[in-house]
Amino acid sequence: MVRCTLILVLSIVFVPVVFASTIKDIINEQSKISPNLSISIKNITKNKMIVSHRYKARMTPASNQKILTTLAGLEFLGPNYKFQTHIYFIDSVNDSGIYKGDIFIDTKGDPSLTSKKIKKVILFFKQRGIKEINGNLVINNNYFEKPFYNKTWKSSWKGLSWAPYISSVAIDNNLYTKDETLYLTDNPLYLLGVIFKKQMKSNGIKFKGQIQLKNISNSIKLNPKKIKYTIDSKELSELIYIVNKQSNNLYAEHIFKKISANYFRKSGSWRDSQKIMRFFLNRKVKIENSEFNIEDGSGLSKYNSVTTNSIVNLLEYAIKRDYFNDFYNSLPIAGLDGTLLRRFKLKPLYKNMRAKTGYIKGVSSLSGYFYGKNNDLYIFSIIVNDYNYSIRNFIEKILTKTYYL
Repeated sequence: MVRCTLILVLSIVFVPVVFASTIKDIINEQSKISPNLSISIKNITKNKMIVSHRYKARMTPASNQKILTTLAGLEFLGPNYKFQTHIYFIDSVNDSGIYKGDIFIDTKGDPSLTSKKIKKVILFFKQRGIKEINGNLVINNNYFEKPFYNKTWKSSWKGLSWAPYISSVAIDNNLYTKDETLYLTDNPLYLLGVIFKKQMKSNGIKFKGQIQLKNISNSIKLNPKKIKYTIDSKELSELIYIVNKQSNNLYAEHIFKKISANYFRKSGSWRDSQKIMRFFLNRKVKIENSEFNIEDGSGLSKYNSVTTNSIVNLLEYAIKRDYFNDFYNSLPIAGLDGTLLRRFKLKPLYKNMRAKTGYIKGVSSLSGYFYGKNNDLYIFSIIVNDYNYSIRNFIEKILTKTYYL
């Protein structure tokens, strides 16, 4: 009897320990350990800001930057947009199957090209009767700007798969195998040429020419005798699913540069895409320049900065757009998939939250949506900079507390 009473007393004491502290108390306690902490949480159903702790402090967002990139991509390109790669040659194959001329590959920024898709091009050549090519393989190299590597990324990251080189195409995720070891290429365009040559050889088409990376003239592109084969990527709505679920830096940067290439009709660049991003945030979302700085599309640069207030405003803006479901479905589901697969395994947030994670050294971020106990929709953004320990328990505690309001 005494033992049962003791258990009952402990149970009664234990529950208030979890819920007695207010949200403000929890934040104040965490701020002693993490002074560089910013939080914004808004009840969208009631149009009420619930938490606004240092909400206008500019923070390094890490991969929360991908929220900005994917929404800008959907805004300016549209969810049904497809990247295209054009392969063509001038129709002059003789009776012996010999083509005397160059093969041209007009790259347009596709991050998802694969060797399997190139094989289909080679089979198309064979269907046209080509057995031998007496010319070069010319690959367009001016659709995206140089350098391929962002100057604000750490040089020590070069060669790592999550810090990719960004040219006007990526094939097989810019990875290749040599001596049973996987490497990241520093020249994606040349890798495309190498794979193209290998596919021709393995499919019985003779080719002894060179790989040339240069501009393709309009006289070639507009030649009425050219034979063209076009490779389409999946729709943008499916590509941003990869960006946000997997936090894919390669796809994010290709989408980022594609925005300016498509909008300005010149070489896509980090600088020009920054201009379009500022226009998007200023004119459409109504966010002031003082609340953000854009350096890249993936969040790798330490010079990216944004307020949690801005992220919440952007996520609220997205709700009103026709492409919202495409964006919402691209976000990881708490405890179920993507980068949230191993987090938030307990209710009330389990399967009830969709959010984008972010992490680089010294930075942890999480922003997204969840429903409260009364089915009110909440938007939140939490970013901590200059930390050296896990902040996950704090984030879960704050969001769980908000759920029960």
